[in-house]
Amino acid sequence: MKKEILLVEDEKAIQLLISYNLEKLKYKTIIKETAEEGLEFLEMNESLPQIIITDVLLPGMNGINFCKLVKSNPSMSHIPVIILSSVDFDFYREGAEKAGADYFLTKPFRIKDFINLIQNLLS
Repeated sequence: MKKEILLVEDEKAIQLLISYNLEKLKYKTIIKETAEEGLEFLEMNESLPQIIITDVLLPGMNGINFCKLVKSNPSMSHIPVIILSSVDFDFYREGAEKAGADYFLTKPFRIKDFINLIQNLLS
């Protein structure tokens, strides 16, 4: 069975870049465009993804609050969360850290480094 990764990202180009590269490595990418859709997916499915990747800036709830909700839920708190941001402001980094994010990456990122991070988290 393919390992599943939940990607919460509203930017189509980033969705394509990430899903294309993950699927080349035989990972299944589930794409949701808002934090609310991501939470609904997590709550409605019996099997949880192995990793969650979320953007900071999303329509509706932001990625930091989404991460905080995931990490505060005992049934999901073990899932590594990677937060992506197109802006590298200290308050976003600090917010991600306080929310329990495992990694904070700024866009643009090198896809090779991103894939290495995913593979390390899944090994």
